[in-house]
This record gives sequence, structure tokens and C-alpha cells, in this order.
Amino acid sequence: MRKKWLGIGLSVGVTGALIWGYGASASADSTTMGVYESALHQTKEAKSMTAHAQLSLTDNGAKLLTLEGVAKIDYNQYIGNVDATFTDTLGEKSMQAFLEKDQVVVKKGDSNVYRVMEKMDRRHQPENDADNKRGAMMHKLFATVFGDLGKNATVENLPDGGKRTSLQLSETQIPAFIQAAGPILYDKLAEHSQEASSSENHLSVQLPHLQENFQVDQVLLNAKIDEKNQIEQQSAVVHLSGTDASGKEHKLQLSLDIRLSDLGTTTPDRIDLTGKQVEKVSREDMKNKWRKGWTKHSDSE
Repeated sequence: MRKKWLGIGLSVGVTGALIWGYGASASADSTTMGVYESALHQTKEAKSMTAHAQLSLTDNGAKLLTLEGVAKIDYNQYIGNVDATFTDTLGEKSMQAFLEKDQVVVKKGDSNVYRVMEKMDRRHQPENDADNKRGAMMHKLFATVFGDLGKNATVENLPDGGKRTSLQLSETQIPAFIQAAGPILYDKLAEHSQEASSSENHLSVQLPHLQENFQVDQVLLNAKIDEKNQIEQQSAVVHLSGTDASGKEHKLQLSLDIRLSDLGTTTPDRIDLTGKQVEKVSREDMKNKWRKGWTKHSDSE
């Protein structure tokens, strides 16, 4: 399971970090960034929402991975569900996940087995001074790492009363940290993708091994804010390039689009396990599988 979602996790994680940095690095006198942060805070006030996500990864125009998913979340009840379909080199696959108050239920599209895992309960752990200090430290860290990106952002007033904020970074404008860490992260991701490419149980994305001239060429971020000052849509496009061992040039493009709807009125789908084939997975089992996976990977290096 860890390797299966590693590709998606890192891809979305890197893009998400850029989007987070987009907001976290805002300076007080940046009008555009102030508009974005205000909408972000307003969106977080909604206690439930539906997110429609699309992700694609291409290499020289050829599709390596596509993913479409819908997530419904209710923060008050601590429940939610995800319905996702993805296509890799082995074809189309799907999965469902249900987040209940005390457990997580996962089902692969081609299986009748529902895997039930314990959920860590954090509802009774309110924020304290230490949490607030860590949050402030992370804000400062991202502001330092990503630099003053606000000067490159723009805001546009739309006819429907909403706004669109945009950030476009060329190679020379991308923070040095991203350019330095990019080759390391990509190399690990490519290594894992090759390991999983021959297994139907793992996500099969055959990334090219880029050995020279790796760089992040361009980053495009956009956010659509509605007339209620809530984020309606957010997208990111990241362009990467490099050459493999044979000298062939590769241009990769990672695209992520997220649309939010039904803010404050979303009702997540629930799962009734009565009469269904259930496989229980304890928290300790998950920890052991995680440790074994990392031990195996470490031994192979």
C-alpha cells in the first residue's frame, strides 16, 4: 500500500507544498497574497465540503498517470469518503475509502473485500500553546524557503463578483531550495516507480531516470475565489526536464486541479459492512508493514 500510493503522494505533496508556500510566504503588504489568504481562511470555516480532484503526469506528451477522485468531508462528525479512479501503464483501477468515527474502510474496485483499519482519535486533543508555536514556526520556515513569491502574483476581478489569483514562476524565479531538492526527490520517486512497475498490486508509473540537467522549468498556480470569498477552484502545473543515460531529453508535466463544492452542506457517503467480506487490519499490523517496507528498501540501497 505504501508503494502503491507513493507516486501520487509525492507528486501531490510537492505540488501541495508549492501551493502552501504560495500562501504561507505572503507579506503583509501584498494585495494579491492577502486576497488569497483571506479566502483560504474563509474556506476553512466551512465544516464540510466536497473536493473534485484531477491529476495527470506526462512525459514528452505521453500519459504516465491520470487520476480522478471525489472526496466528501464532514469535519464536525469526523467522517468522510473518497471515490477514486486512476489509469497507469497497467490500465484503469479504482478504489473507495470511508473514514468513519473509529475506523477507516478501504475497498479496491476489483475486490469484494473491505479492509477495516483502526483510526487514531484526535478529536479530544485540542490545540495548545505548543501547537500554535509549531504552526508559527512552520509559517516562518515556508516564508524563508519559498521567499517573497507575492511579488510575482496577480489578482483579477471577475464579472461574477469573484476573483482569480495567479502565480507564474519561471526557472530563474523558482526558489533555490526547490531546484536543489528536486533531483533528490525525483530520483527516489523514479526508483520506487521502477520497483512497482511490474506488479499489478502497486501503482505502475514508469518514470524515466533523469541523470543530468534536471530542473524545475516552470510553476503555474491559480485559484478561483467566489463572491462569498471562498476558494472554488485551485490548480497547479509543474514543468520538469532532464536527460536520461542515453542523452534523450524528457519534459515532464504534472497537473493538479481541485474544485470545491457544497461547502457547509456536504454529507459524506457511509458504508454498511453487514453481510460483506471484511478483513481487519490492526494499527500494529500497519506499523509492521511500514517498517518492513522501509527496511527492505534500505537494504536494497
